[in-house]
Amino acid sequence: MSNYRSAIANGIVTLYHQQENGKEEIVISLPVTTILDRVNGGDWDEQPIIGIQLLMAWLKTFSTVQRSIDDIRFFRWMVAHVWVKEQTRVNHGKPIFMLEDSPIALPISLATTRVALANNIEGALIERFGHEQGIENAMIFYQEMMAPSPGYGLVLSDFGKEVLTTMYRSFIEDGVALMQFNKPEVLH
Repeated sequence: MSNYRSAIANGIVTLYHQQENGKEEIVISLPVTTILDRVNGGDWDEQPIIGIQLLMAWLKTFSTVQRSIDDIRFFRWMVAHVWVKEQTRVNHGKPIFMLEDSPIALPISLATTRVALANNIEGALIERFGHEQGIENAMIFYQEMMAPSPGYGLVLSDFGKEVLTTMYRSFIEDGVALMQFNKPEVLH
């Protein structure tokens, strides 16, 4: 059960947190129109539960006529959040990515994962299909990377795990190759 609730009035979202003593405190109040910019800008990277709560409040503002989410930042943030959360869980509380056959650990965060997704997935799709169709394809791609899971909310689908593992594996392999190439000479 969440200790948070949101209230939306006149375009303003107010997020409340229920304390152990039962009293509620206001966590933040902000215009709903700023939520995606601020979440995508990293304002709550260190407090992802607040980012999730604000995104859920943002979703509540959709009218019944507008059924689809059409902002790439929402999907990018959700995929990044789920990836970091899952990697932190499998690596015993450490936000790192490790290959099974390598001693190298690559630190991960919401910010670096969002940048990696934007540069590698969105960038490739925009290059191939043009800006508008590339963004549309990226949103579909991101949706395919996530799956609902009872008790966990969203998790990465097998496809999502494969895509992100492949991407981060290439980061490690490219980094190792660069380190070998740029190895300084030892002078005696």
